Amino acid sequence: MGISPPFLRFVIAGTLTRDYLVLPDGRVAVDILGGNLLYTAAGLALWDQNIGLIARINENYPQEWLRKIQNRNLDIRGIQIVTESLEQRNFVAYPAFDQPVYDNPLSHFSRVGQPFPKTLLGFQSASNQSFNLLNHERSIKLKDIPFDYLDVTAAHICPMDFSSQTRIPSHLRQGHVVTISLLASDEYMATIYWERIGTVLKGINSFVCTEKQIRDLFLGRTSDLWEMAEALTAFGCEYITIFTNNRRYFLYDHIIKRKYNIPSYNSAMIDPTGSLDSFCGGFLAGLRTIHEPLQSAIQGCVSASFTQEGIGPFYCMDALPGLVKARFDSLKSNIIQV
Repeated sequence: MGISPPFLRFVIAGTLTRDYLVLPDGRVAVDILGGNLLYTAAGLALWDQNIGLIARINENYPQEWLRKIQNRNLDIRGIQIVTESLEQRNFVAYPAFDQPVYDNPLSHFSRVGQPFPKTLLGFQSASNQSFNLLNHERSIKLKDIPFDYLDVTAAHICPMDFSSQTRIPSHLRQGHVVTISLLASDEYMATIYWERIGTVLKGINSFVCTEKQIRDLFLGRTSDLWEMAEALTAFGCEYITIFTNNRRYFLYDHIIKRKYNIPSYNSAMIDPTGSLDSFCGGFLAGLRTIHEPLQSAIQGCVSASFTQEGIGPFYCMDALPGLVKARFDSLKSNIIQV
């Protein structure tokens, strides 16, 4: 008799990467496990469990990393191994905490006096490439998503190619998925793609983006962040969250027409990588269980605070429950209703 698939509550679709980081304090991390998929999963796992993962990797992805992911009780059946070439390397440098840089790795390793890793030779940042939004070559293949993944009730779509971000939600809606959140991708968050944003938001309950992204999208239309958030709800989205340049979260609840200004938790910042992805994981965990966006956003802030205190996606999963509750209570008392 075959082994039955595990019971899942959540599905996350995103990317797995081999990360090369130049941290704000000058330390470096070379070829470590990374990807928005895992940062989101870890932020969610701080509050809930039974998570399925969807991503594409090629045959060169380290098999021991897959075992490491599986050992964290994450379901990897949705990770598709393909034969074509995929750029799985990801470079981020932090000349300052709030100034991530994604290109010219040689200069940043030199800046901190560290040898340039040979495995990063030939790397070209995605920000320097041009993409056709309608190209499906980089997309998740819907036919390869395990059928039982459609039985979950909540899902999150990480930043990736436009085709995947727009096609996966409609595919999941064919099953029992009733709550879908999405973190915006830089690919289409520009005023020239304004006509495409409705396609992105179709079927999405919670949309998260950065202040820079939404200002680029609304360039020439309005400069008021709350007006931007309200405008996006016209496409059917219930909750809009904007991560501001001063590291606060603006949450607009379209259902009850309320605006909240939520601070980040003031914790030590070692590595900002993936903290917004972790926020999305905590947020989705809350939406599924308590169906209240403000409390969900606070959970997201707590997840992000633990992620930035260490290096790598799984750091926040080991936080002590008492400390998690203390941070939640602290943030709850500092919410500003606008």
